[in-house]
Amino acid sequence: AVKSALGMDFATLGDESRQKFAIKEVVKSGVVVTRVDPSSNAAEKRIQPGEVIVEISQKPVSKPADVQDAIKALKQDGKKSALLLVSSPNGDVRFVPVTID
Repeated sequence: AVKSALGMDFATLGDESRQKFAIKEVVKSGVVVTRVDPSSNAAEKRIQPGEVIVEISQKPVSKPADVQDAIKALKQDGKKSALLLVSSPNGDVRFVPVTID
């Protein structure tokens, strides 16, 4: 089942997604971005399919539902953006602030 949030679709990091997006073993955990809506803030911030969301606002995520839960919690706290720790398929990480719609 595909889970979506912040204009992105997500999948669990597993053998299938590692193979499809050539995600190296150095990327230990997180949630794989499988699609990015071209009109979303995530696309503006250059998040690409095949990258891995490792944390949202300093909380680790390991399955797509974690992403939705984290965004829901931030919305309930009145937050307007989420700080994502994003890993490239080869393990380079960067922080990306994304607007919560």
